[in-house]
Amino acid sequence: MESTKIVKSLRKLDPEIKKRFRLYLISPYFNRSKTLLKAFDTISKFIDKQPKKKLSKAFFWAKVFGKEDLKEVNLRKLNSDLLRIFKDFLAQEQFQKEEGRQINNLMRAVHEWEIDPLKSIAIRQSEKFFKETPYRNADYYLQKYIKEKEYYQLVGFDKSRDAKSNVEAILKDLDLFYLSEKLYFYTNSIARKKFLTHEFQFFFIQEILAHVKEVDYELTPAVSIFYYYIVALSDLNDTTAFEKLKRIIEDNINLFTRYEANEIYTNVLNYIVAQLNSGKVQYNMDYFTIFKQMEEKGFLLEEDGRITPAKFRNATKAALRIEEFDWAESFVQKYGNLLDPELQDSTISYTRALIHFRKKEFSKVVPLLAMVEYFDITTGLTAKILLAHAYYELEEFNVLESHIDAFKVFLSRRKDISETRRKNYLKHIQYLSRLLKIAPGDTKAIDAFISNVENDGKIINTDLLLKKAERLR
Repeated sequence: MESTKIVKSLRKLDPEIKKRFRLYLISPYFNRSKTLLKAFDTISKFIDKQPKKKLSKAFFWAKVFGKEDLKEVNLRKLNSDLLRIFKDFLAQEQFQKEEGRQINNLMRAVHEWEIDPLKSIAIRQSEKFFKETPYRNADYYLQKYIKEKEYYQLVGFDKSRDAKSNVEAILKDLDLFYLSEKLYFYTNSIARKKFLTHEFQFFFIQEILAHVKEVDYELTPAVSIFYYYIVALSDLNDTTAFEKLKRIIEDNINLFTRYEANEIYTNVLNYIVAQLNSGKVQYNMDYFTIFKQMEEKGFLLEEDGRITPAKFRNATKAALRIEEFDWAESFVQKYGNLLDPELQDSTISYTRALIHFRKKEFSKVVPLLAMVEYFDITTGLTAKILLAHAYYELEEFNVLESHIDAFKVFLSRRKDISETRRKNYLKHIQYLSRLLKIAPGDTKAIDAFISNVENDGKIINTDLLLKKAERLR
């Protein structure tokens, strides 16, 4: 039974959703089979009482059918029927969340069944919803297009050729949906090109970009945000598009869902990282400003009210890069308890170690990093680099050399490190080893070291190496 899709699916549900699914099964409109209800209750109770144990076929069959002999064909059909009605329930749950679709379906039903007394009510309800809904994203324009199309048929424009109709509104909303979705998925493909060799095919994308350039869409953020992101990324030396992008996002980000807003902010941060990687350190302020804006507008937290470790670390790093130490410490204090409890202690210890490192309080870094559990490879690698530089600053060179040797072994053995990342980290610790051999005041060796680091291009945290080299002059 454990391998069945229905058991796997029900194990994913929280108690509230399971409760609603049971109510769904009780309703004769959706289900008239008492056996399906009994099957669900058996699975649900077993999962609740014995979450670590596996549900056997024999136990399940006996609970549902009593002493009747187990029949594989009947068991498979029961599981299939329960899965089918569960999928119907999931679709219904989503339908209940989407008021725009409900209203559009109401207009369609009123039209198809010719319920004339409800025409004006359906129209007023539709107008009210699309005027008051807070979002102006791609889905808004899609539902508004469908609404205008349903209105076109409901009032009989399709039968009255001499009426002006709402054809322009239909096509406008359709165009805005098309443009916003096309540009959104094009930006999505740009991000994926870093990891894939696949060449995406986008019909009309150049024509769309040329059209949006000619027509002013700044009042339609679902179009303009993605357009300006594409333009900004196409030429990192021209910052005009990026400045417009920042302004439009700041003024309009609340017109998007939390998920969409996070994607938009991620795109902006990726652009800033690209600028930083090209050596433009002035973008550190932009990096910090975006995280402050995310906090102010309520987009730092996930839907469950928690903050992810990555966002927690990156926001702190953004502040540290411009030496906003008070803000960083306040941030850790304010949001630390909103991390996943299982990751909380390690994430906070690692982040506090970062703060102390940037404040040059190196003696406080080592004990904090000793408390960190490397729950993901990125944290493990960055923590090891941080520890290496803390040892250097404390002049514990023998310990540092041992740490470097252990780090090399770690890099060679871990299978979850990509080859590119492995080489980049290996180069960093190799350069750090070279730095240990340079005598203070050896200008020739220092210049050669700095030149090598700057020209290599495949080293992480080059600033840490370069600052140490300059101090040896």
